[in-house]
Amino acid sequence: MITKMTDLERHLDCVRMGDFFMIFAHATRMRIFCALQNGGKTVTRIAEEAEISVSNASQHLRLMRDRGAVVSERRGQTVLYTIADPRFFEAAALIRDALDDRGYDQGHNLEDPPACTLQNEAAKSTSRLISTAKSITFLT
Repeated sequence: MITKMTDLERHLDCVRMGDFFMIFAHATRMRIFCALQNGGKTVTRIAEEAEISVSNASQHLRLMRDRGAVVSERRGQTVLYTIADPRFFEAAALIRDALDDRGYDQGHNLEDPPACTLQNEAAKSTSRLISTAKSITFLT
């Protein structure tokens, strides 16, 4: 049975989705997401693949775990992190395909740094993220 969402339900759903997407709005967390595409990994391995410090990886993983994006499993003295639901990879593949279809990275000169330092850092992160995403084969 299909029910129509009320305005309040639609609003709350949008807030919930926005809160979840904020997790992946950070380039470092997207690199962690990509590092986890082939299964569980330790924080050290994730840090290596995401090219960040172990401390930084731990901080991002804690946020991702608290928000339900990743789960952790202790195996003896080792903690493995995995994406909480494989459908997140399917959703990412759909978004990537839509961006590719729309030529999202075409015409954006990410190598030409903007005047603002913050924008420059964002451009570098975006460029690195796009390069990483293009080298990934998502599981579908």
